[in-house]
Amino acid sequence: MFPLCPSSILTGPEKSPRWGLALFIDLGTPDSTLAISRENRLPRASVVVTLAAQELMRLSKGGEKVENIVVRGSEIDPTLHPGFKEITENLRELRNKWFPRAKLCLESDEPHLETREARLGVAAYDRPVIRLESGTAKTFARQTGRKSSQLGEIVHHLTHIERVIIRAHFVRGEVDNSTPNEVKGWIKRLRDVRPNEVQISSPNPRGGRNLPRGVTKTRLREIVEEVSDTVGATVTLLDPADEPA
Repeated sequence: MFPLCPSSILTGPEKSPRWGLALFIDLGTPDSTLAISRENRLPRASVVVTLAAQELMRLSKGGEKVENIVVRGSEIDPTLHPGFKEITENLRELRNKWFPRAKLCLESDEPHLETREARLGVAAYDRPVIRLESGTAKTFARQTGRKSSQLGEIVHHLTHIERVIIRAHFVRGEVDNSTPNEVKGWIKRLRDVRPNEVQISSPNPRGGRNLPRGVTKTRLREIVEEVSDTVGATVTLLDPADEPA
C-alpha cells in the first residue's frame, strides 16, 4: 500500500450536477509525494491505479453506488499525463470488475492529442468530454495561449474518436467567441467532429470585476438552435454554476 493520502487524487463518491454520484480521479494534481520525477510532479501511474483499485474495491464491497468514474485535471489537463493511456486502460478493467454499470468519463479542458497514446486513451472512455469553443484559429490562440495551427489539428484528431462530447463556454469582452463569424466557424468544426452531444454554457451577462461577460439568454438560445439545426447532435445547456472548481 502506498503511503499517500488518496484525497489529493481521489475524491468522492459525491453528488455532481453533471455526473450524478461520481468518483473523481485527478491526474493533473502536482506536488505529489510519489511523483513521476523531480521534474514532473504529477502522480505516478502506478500510484493512481493502486489508489483507484483500493477505493473501488472498498466501495463495491461496502455496497456503495457509483454512477460515473470521472478522470480530470485540476491544474494540468489529464491528456498531458505521461501515463494517461496506461491509467485509462487500468481504470476500464477496474470499472468492469467492481462497477460494471458505471461509465468511465473524461473531462479535458485543454486537450493535447498530438500523440497516438493520448488519442487511444481518449477513445477508451465511454463519455469523453472535450472542450472546444473557438470558431477561428485566431480566437483559439487568444483563448488558450497555444499555436493557432493546433485548433485544426485538434479537430482533425477528434474526427477519428467516437462518442465525443463537445463542451463550449461562450463569453464576450476582450476575447469574444460568440460573434456570428466565430459561431459559424465553430459549428463548421462541429460538423467535422460529429459529436454525440454538445454542452453549452455561459457566465453572467453582466460579468464582474476582472471576469468575462457571458452572452445574453437570447444569444445563447440562438446558438443552441443553430447547433440543433445543423449539427444533428443532442444539445445540453449547462448551468455555469455547475462548472467544476
